[in-house]
Amino acid sequence: MESHVNEASDGLVVASRRNDPNYAQVSGYITKELAMRFKIACTAKEVSQTDALEEAVRLWLEENEPPAVAKGKGD
Repeated sequence: MESHVNEASDGLVVASRRNDPNYAQVSGYITKELAMRFKIACTAKEVSQTDALEEAVRLWLEENEPPAVAKGKGD
C-alpha cells in the first residue's frame, strides 16, 4: 500500500489519510456534551480522534454488521 505523506510547516513529514485513496471520511452529529467527553478522553489517552473513531466503528460493526456483509465472510 502506498503511503501518502505531507511535509508540515516545521519540516516534519506526516502521513495524511485525507489524501490516501484507501480512506474515506465519515461524519455525523452528536450532542455537544458527548463530543466534549470524546475529545477529553482522546486527549487524556493521547490517542487521535481519528484512531478512536476507527476503533469505535470497528467495535460497533462487530456487534451489528450482518454476517454476509462482514469483510472476508462468505468468500
